[in-house]
Amino acid sequence: MIQPKKVFKTADGKLGFEWNDGSRGACGIRKLRQSCPCALCVDEHTGEKLLVDSSVPEDITLVKVQSVGRYAASLTFSDGHNSGIYPYDKLKELTEKA
Repeated sequence: MIQPKKVFKTADGKLGFEWNDGSRGACGIRKLRQSCPCALCVDEHTGEKLLVDSSVPEDITLVKVQSVGRYAASLTFSDGHNSGIYPYDKLKELTEKA
């Protein structure tokens, strides 16, 4: 099971991870917000994305990162959005694409 060993903010303002498999990666905060998997952002039944990417502010920041069990993280953004639970495998995928 993939889990972060370390979570950090990079010099260029991204959210970075050091994973338990030895890999590292980072993802921009706006991209994380645009990738939110919650029911407000993605239709639970069809999987269709509901969030309009352009509605996410360019200067959005991350206010809080909190572990959810051993499998995910909850992210709170400066736009007030905090309902997304990001499974670690999804976060790893996002950081690999960054």
